[in-house]
Amino acid sequence: MNKEVKYALEYHQETKHSEVSIRSSNHYLDWDNKPQPFKFYTSIQSIPLPVDFPIPTLNVITMKDTDHVSSPDNTIINSKLLSSLLFFSSGITREIKFPHGRYFMRAAPATGALYPIELYIVSENISGLQAGVYHFCPGQFTLTKLRSGDYRLLLSEAAGYDQVIRNSPFTIILTSIAWRNAWKYQARSYRHWFWDSGVITANLLATAMSFGLDTKFILGFVDKVVNEILCLDEEKEASIVLAPVGIGLSLREPQQAENPAKIVPDIVPISKSKEIEYPQIWRLHKASSFNSNDEVRKWTRSIAMVQDIKEAENNHMKLQSTLINPESIISQQPLSNIILLRGSTRKFSRRPITFVQLSNILYSLTRTFHSDFVDKMSMIDIYFIANDVTNIQKGAYFFNRKNNSIDLLKVNVHRNMSGYLCLEQSLFSDASVVFYMMTNLKPIVDTLGNRGYRLCQFESGIIAGRIYLSAYSQGIGASGSTFYDDAVTEFFSPHAKDKDAMIAVGIGIPDYKSKPGKILAGKFSRSDLLS
Repeated sequence: MNKEVKYALEYHQETKHSEVSIRSSNHYLDWDNKPQPFKFYTSIQSIPLPVDFPIPTLNVITMKDTDHVSSPDNTIINSKLLSSLLFFSSGITREIKFPHGRYFMRAAPATGALYPIELYIVSENISGLQAGVYHFCPGQFTLTKLRSGDYRLLLSEAAGYDQVIRNSPFTIILTSIAWRNAWKYQARSYRHWFWDSGVITANLLATAMSFGLDTKFILGFVDKVVNEILCLDEEKEASIVLAPVGIGLSLREPQQAENPAKIVPDIVPISKSKEIEYPQIWRLHKASSFNSNDEVRKWTRSIAMVQDIKEAENNHMKLQSTLINPESIISQQPLSNIILLRGSTRKFSRRPITFVQLSNILYSLTRTFHSDFVDKMSMIDIYFIANDVTNIQKGAYFFNRKNNSIDLLKVNVHRNMSGYLCLEQSLFSDASVVFYMMTNLKPIVDTLGNRGYRLCQFESGIIAGRIYLSAYSQGIGASGSTFYDDAVTEFFSPHAKDKDAMIAVGIGIPDYKSKPGKILAGKFSRSDLLS
């Protein structure tokens, strides 16, 4: 069904926001049935992870370390290193108490603070951890062993015989529990699967780089095989991306594992009462699923064709361009401090950011990463509205990554426009800059099938995560947003004609001073988290 691209295009069209759709919606939030943000197994004992893990120090803007960048030769692959990767990707960094309950904020942002993304690990024997398949609970900071044995070979086969999985000591797999986000965002929440997993993988990538570890993001795999390895409940939770970490550092060749028995362990119910089904989500997810290794390999090979299409885009207009001006050294803060500082900004001050700060953020987005879907050419185009940036004109811009310049599209844009496009939220009128990640969706899904839709949304999430990290490393705040889809396209046209908005992120100087988060790994019990 992957080649029947009507599923992706129809879903995208049906889940667009407009003034009419927002104002005519009768959806309300049933707070008594709000999903729990943590997954707990009822009858499988959890294993505490070490909390004395190493701290990442890489400067995420320059990709230069403030102290030293580790190399694989002096990096020890053990459960402490794994703990650090898990914590700085998805660990608890803040506990916020309200009269009606407690919120536990994490290292990476999530839309609506609903945290639909779960992390699993498929590992060989490493120091402190036996080979097996594990689920990570960020609240208790524990692992739950779902299967014993080395399943890397089976996972590699599911990814089209990807050798990277075989020679990496472990692979981190991100999944989404559909109901967690659908409770608020309904059918549109399928987009959020990839936004939220993208920002987590941005943290994972930066943390792994800090330890000198190569990481690959794999979107092409046989869905049913991976889901069964992880013991997922069908049409409740599904795999999104595979991330082998420490490529080339495996100590042993994986052995052929038997096909795993299909088991779905009991869990503590996510909500108190019935979950509402949104068939559009699973219709598209099934239509974008792969059923064989051959299908995975053909899809991966076809990505080069899309990159040829992207190469020809955005060359049809002569525009006024300004080269970006990144500085070589931006922040002396280690990556750990930057992640602990992060928390989605709730009020911007309307003070300007500098052109150098904007340039540093844009420059950080030019860095490529190892994946099965991005080689030299990104699938995503970056547009933005500059409301208040020193030394450049207020207006709408396109970031031309070919020559590291910004192309002026419109001048004297009123700052209320960025707020209007983001569902009329004043937060994004107050922001100094609002980024809109966009792509010409149709030729991508025509070439890559429905799975291309996952790709575009996921890469947009990674870019959003990098904007967050780059902003906070310079003392700037950031916040993600949804948007009026067609209004964004219309505003940035004719340059963005035929393109679709994927995600929006506003940046600016916060209008308040917040305390940095803390390393709260292992501080909470199950009863704390369920109260």
